[in-house]
Amino acid sequence: MQKIMLVSLVMVIALMDVVATANHLNGVSASAVKSSGVYETYRAENATDGAVSNASRWIGKADVAGKIWLELKLETEVSVSAIQLFSGYDNADSVSGFYVEAKIQGGEWEKISSSVVEGNKKTDVMVVFETPVTTDGLRLVVTQTKDDLARVKEVVVLTKDRGVIEELLRLNLAAGQMNIDPSGFRFELVNSHNEIICPMHQAFGLRIGGQPVRFTVADPLLQGVFSVTTATGLKAKVSVHASGGMVSVTVVPEQDGMHKVELSMGRIPVAYGLGDAGGWSGNVNLVTEKNVRYSLKNNGSAQRWQSSFVICPENKLAGVVFEGNKRSVVLGPEEYTMSASTNNSVTFHYLLGDMPNIYGQYKDLLADNGFPWIKPKFGLFELGWESWAALGYQTRDETVLESITAFQDHGYPIRWAVTGSGFWEEGGTTTSFGKYDDVKFSNPSEFKKQLNDRHVKWMIGLRTNFILPGGPHVPVNAKRDFNLKVKTFNGNPLSTVGMEKGYFLKDLSGELIEKTSRYFPIVPCYMLDGRNSDAVDWYAGLYQKWNVDGAKEDTMINVGADVLDVFNAPISRLSDDGGLIMARCGSFSSSGTLLRINDTHVKDIVLRTPINYLHYAASGAPNVYSDTVGFRKMKKYSEKVVRHGWLMALTAGLAVAETPFKWSPEQQALFKKPIDFHYQFGPYLYDAAMKSYQTGYPYTLTTLGIAYPEDKNAAEPTHYQWMAGESLLCAPLLKNHESGKMDLYLPKGTWFDYDTGEKYLGPKLLKDFAMPVGKTPCFVGGKGILVTRSTDDAPLRAHIYPIDRPSKTFTFHFPDGKSTSTLSLLKSSTYSVLNATAGKTLPFEISPKSGAISFELQPGQSYELKFK
Repeated sequence: MQKIMLVSLVMVIALMDVVATANHLNGVSASAVKSSGVYETYRAENATDGAVSNASRWIGKADVAGKIWLELKLETEVSVSAIQLFSGYDNADSVSGFYVEAKIQGGEWEKISSSVVEGNKKTDVMVVFETPVTTDGLRLVVTQTKDDLARVKEVVVLTKDRGVIEELLRLNLAAGQMNIDPSGFRFELVNSHNEIICPMHQAFGLRIGGQPVRFTVADPLLQGVFSVTTATGLKAKVSVHASGGMVSVTVVPEQDGMHKVELSMGRIPVAYGLGDAGGWSGNVNLVTEKNVRYSLKNNGSAQRWQSSFVICPENKLAGVVFEGNKRSVVLGPEEYTMSASTNNSVTFHYLLGDMPNIYGQYKDLLADNGFPWIKPKFGLFELGWESWAALGYQTRDETVLESITAFQDHGYPIRWAVTGSGFWEEGGTTTSFGKYDDVKFSNPSEFKKQLNDRHVKWMIGLRTNFILPGGPHVPVNAKRDFNLKVKTFNGNPLSTVGMEKGYFLKDLSGELIEKTSRYFPIVPCYMLDGRNSDAVDWYAGLYQKWNVDGAKEDTMINVGADVLDVFNAPISRLSDDGGLIMARCGSFSSSGTLLRINDTHVKDIVLRTPINYLHYAASGAPNVYSDTVGFRKMKKYSEKVVRHGWLMALTAGLAVAETPFKWSPEQQALFKKPIDFHYQFGPYLYDAAMKSYQTGYPYTLTTLGIAYPEDKNAAEPTHYQWMAGESLLCAPLLKNHESGKMDLYLPKGTWFDYDTGEKYLGPKLLKDFAMPVGKTPCFVGGKGILVTRSTDDAPLRAHIYPIDRPSKTFTFHFPDGKSTSTLSLLKSSTYSVLNATAGKTLPFEISPKSGAISFELQPGQSYELKFK
């Protein structure tokens, strides 16, 4: 006798032509007609009624001969290849031993030798016969079960041969293979080297309405198409499509109404992303010791930019879901689950490959789904100034000019200014788009000219909410934000136009949605429906009335989880029209050059701000910005303020507000050092941003675990570290700054201390590395090529470090956003720099500290560098 020992059954097979269930999916129905005995009211026909549940079971007792059996009659004679048995109570008390008999000519029963099962512990088990059996009747014989009672929820009969079954659920992909276990639609992704990219979930792969799939039927004519059914009869069509390195799984529930769809895989060790949901997790690695559900929502406060995109560097895998409502992601020691509610269909995408390929695919996927992809503008990589921390709602033209002038006179190269508060008519808001407050901004055009003459672009704070018409409106409570003194808000006359034109958000019944901010303005508002192209055109036209150089979007309305996409189009439209745009709200991609975290404080450098930076960048939006250096902590010198400055100086966006000019000269010098560093490296950071724009890969700020996916030590360094561009490792000291020391990790390769030029070979942990407040917290490695500037008028300068690099070419993008230059690096016995375009040999310098070669870099030129 051939026995099948089932502790766990490895599945790479499909449920095809199910004939035992009452609804007989793709097959001939079968029914239970006889049994050995019945316990209480749990009748034999329950075993083939299509319901897998405790209430609808056959509980069989032994006959007079001591045997427990269940006879199944098939509607017609068919070739049976397998059965699936659902047994037990909940997830326990399964039938542990059984075999199957087939009815042969003459009505006799013959045991199918390959069907014998012993030691089974699963409540859902499939047995594939070694050879298909042609019959019109089967008998399940139970040999071992708890309390001598066979608790059978359902028996399913399969009529396709094993080879066909296996092939139907083994999908060949360009990047590997997808194997599906029909029990719960569990699936795994395998690469071309037959290595598991992501394992199956232990219990289920697909849930609909909170219920795991129980039956999976593969379409024999359409590869990758399946019919699935839950235990209670919820049904859906599942389609798997592969293109390049992407696998897309589309689920279409058949029943009417809203259904929550969840697609699950097994545990992944390292994950980054999820926008603000990840940024507020408190962890750089989102996979922790317990399962955590990250819900995508805009709460009008700290969480206003969301993404379901998760990247898993060790697995060379990413996942994202764009569609549906109430989207969420679960990560933890047991699972990686994406979920969304839908009344139509929802598609889940898995992207496979190395990090650059994944991000390149994701960039294309964003475009295919209508998300903006904004070309960065160098103006916002310059130093900025914001009125909020300095002046709050009491901003006026003379105080703005006074503050900016003081900074510039002290050598701060301010190039943009946000006057986000206090310039509207008393009691109005920016979205009134009316005239400026005559007292605070008596001559806006002259004010703009004065700023522009100082090489400063004027930006305003802007929102997409409109106060209701009528009024004046009294705030819902007495709370006021910072130094706001207004007692009432004027009604917005434009709201009447928006209502009549249908430009505002409505609920499912067609009623206008009214929302009140907890912060500003704290009166009821309508929200611009950014999904309406006419509304976007109207809004963009209104913005032009201000005649400014750009905007800081800062809508503070809780729109919940279902309308995250109403911000992208109107704000990106302003950016496309030439404005310098700093975005805050939105989903999946940034609508401006900078993606801003809301007001963050000096204390946030220990946890929230750097984590938010890293997860924004991992989500595909690396041009990050938080707020002004030393936000409201500038009255006296603090080392934390300088550390705060270093954190921000190593990212795309940097701004000041309150002045440090009452500090000692030494303290002011420490404060200004990161400002100067950011100025010097502004062109380098912009080059990284342009490469991010072109490729999708987050060059401007690359989480170390993404930059070095093969290095497990890079995934979770003790301190926050990232790559800025292709050559600069950033490691600002943000934790335990009192000691002035940190554990700093250098991945594989050659690294030079930026200040001292000292050379290190990685991988290496620099234990208790000294990082005093005045030290540049950077190492040069990777491609080993930096580009800096000294003044606005001087040519940029390239610095080539003596590193053995795999790539011998380098392209640099100039701040004009159009020009490039290329460098070709050649090993030689001598040093030389050739402008190949002009055919001229150039002078160069060699750093006595690091041995780096430096020379002037001009746009539109090709260079050849020979080095030892």
